[in-house]
Amino acid sequence: MSRHAAGTIVVVDWRGGSLPQEPGKLRPAVIVEDHDLFPEAYPNMLVVPLTREEGLAHRSFAERIEPTADNGAETTCWALAHHVTSVSLRRVSPTASRITAEQLSNIRKRIMVAVGAA
Repeated sequence: MSRHAAGTIVVVDWRGGSLPQEPGKLRPAVIVEDHDLFPEAYPNMLVVPLTREEGLAHRSFAERIEPTADNGAETTCWALAHHVTSVSLRRVSPTASRITAEQLSNIRKRIMVAVGAA
């Protein structure tokens, strides 16, 4: 298990233990933590899930992600900044995909709005 850079798209295994309206399957997510804030051995990382369901994408808190070769998305999806969460590294599988620096910055700004810090 190792830490991955912010902006990396990972697959998180949220199967088992989820309640209704919580993630409960394999789902892509974007790492949003500042890599330098946590030691390599820290067991969790901060992510926001990605969804294709536009109805879950509250416009103030969701960053639209259009498909590109770099992000590997097959269709338009949304990064749900208002669903930022800490997840065990044991649930995370890395991919070679990533979002742009501008998209990461926008997601972090949306997280700040969602928690009342902006």
